Amino acid sequence: MAGPDLTAVIGKTMLFSGLDPDDLRRLSGIARESSLATGHGLFEQGDESDGLYIIVSGIIRIYLTAEDTREATINLLEDGEVIGEMGLLDGLPRSAGAAALTDVKLIFIPREPFMSLLDNSPKLARSIILMLCERLRAANDQVDQAIFHDLRHRLIVLLRHLAVIHGRVEDDVSIVDMELTQGTLAQMLGASREAVNKQLRALAKDGKIAVKGAHIEIFRSTKA
Repeated sequence: MAGPDLTAVIGKTMLFSGLDPDDLRRLSGIARESSLATGHGLFEQGDESDGLYIIVSGIIRIYLTAEDTREATINLLEDGEVIGEMGLLDGLPRSAGAAALTDVKLIFIPREPFMSLLDNSPKLARSIILMLCERLRAANDQVDQAIFHDLRHRLIVLLRHLAVIHGRVEDDVSIVDMELTQGTLAQMLGASREAVNKQLRALAKDGKIAVKGAHIEIFRSTKA
């Protein structure tokens, strides 16, 4: 990816879209490209925070690891989204792990040059604040779902979210247009694979969803 194209890709991300052309050129000057094959890890929870990643294409799953090595997927990120902003800002170890759910192309921006740019760019500082607020609201929603709703409700909400972000919505049906294992869904819901399988079968039997190969359809009449 040539310099001008790299600048254009960075400028299309939500975080950097409001930057001045000079700041975008400075960012592209310190950035480098990388790729990750499906299933490979980008970094582990507890790793040193050496920089920020921009997803150019593909899907990255963000996960937490318990002491007994169990994993819980807490988010899926796609094209244009950034990874590692918390560690980038405070310099502390990675608070979660990241791995490729599909083949992924990335742009890496190292921490020290980025912090220098942040010190001299109020627009970038405001963008960072807004992004952190968005992440906090999403975390609050996850806590609300986990505390106040049962697994059936949380599964329907998750499937609809995945359809909007990683699929499509047509007329009276939302379609999760990506291959997700029951294990991945279980990790995202903090439940066992068996419990998720039971809920999927029950929802299909009730006519609330339809599983068609790698796709899951959620009918609009289905109540969360």
